[in-house]
Amino acid sequence: MITRSITLDSNEFFHARPAAKIAGTAKTYESVIMVMLGTEIADAKDPLSLMRLSHPKGAAVDIMADGPDETAALEDISETIQNAFLPA
Repeated sequence: MITRSITLDSNEFFHARPAAKIAGTAKTYESVIMVMLGTEIADAKDPLSLMRLSHPKGAAVDIMADGPDETAALEDISETIQNAFLPA
């Protein structure tokens, strides 16, 4: 299992559009990918699970991946999370 921490900007939270982008990317990997915010944890492959997380607004978000393609999954999900909040 590998982990990475990302700090989101002060106005960002997991609403429908970024949650769908993150889940879409996560579903392309065999590894289990989880997003953790404080003590809350969400399955990165489930947009509703991501949307249930508290609003991070500047908080650190931990991404954990475990499986045969965990390194690639962690890199791709990290990039997707950072880009998911850009204007469409």
